[in-house]
Amino acid sequence: GKYTLKTKITPLWIIKNFEEMICASAAFAMILICTANVFGRYVFNHAISWADEVDICLLAWVTFVGAAAGYKRNRHYGMDFILTRLPGKAKKTMRIILNGVVAATCIFLTYHSFIFTVNAKKVMPYTRLPYKYIDASAVVGFASMTVYSIIFLVEAFAFPEKYNDRYDETDDTALVVNEEEIQ
Repeated sequence: GKYTLKTKITPLWIIKNFEEMICASAAFAMILICTANVFGRYVFNHAISWADEVDICLLAWVTFVGAAAGYKRNRHYGMDFILTRLPGKAKKTMRIILNGVVAATCIFLTYHSFIFTVNAKKVMPYTRLPYKYIDASAVVGFASMTVYSIIFLVEAFAFPEKYNDRYDETDDTALVVNEEEIQ
């Protein structure tokens, strides 16, 4: 046909795109549930009682696992005003230090979100689902970011060219906004 899937879905592809698959599935489910709830509320004058609870749970998964997907692809915004003005070697050293800080922070957050999830006792009022289903999203998101942080640190020393490509910057030049150059 005119439209074909060019990507072959293999086990390796699934592992590489794990976070994106979770986010896409959760976002799609949220859209379906929200749409059904709005339709039910305005057409049949009857809302779906459990919709908000499930949407909150799905939103948590999109948020935490989406943060990991963004981190993996280096898509988070950062305040790198000083970093971009450092000379090459100092910039790389600072990036490695920052990746180490992120790794330590993610390890800390993974541990504490896991403890929080294991100890969660509350359940949602309508669905009676344990809050653990919401809390587990933080564990998965932070654990994923921990893995990528460690991968990035290993890359910095074992595969420096790949590491440097990850942070290849074209933003060291002037920024153009509304056809005016900003330094």
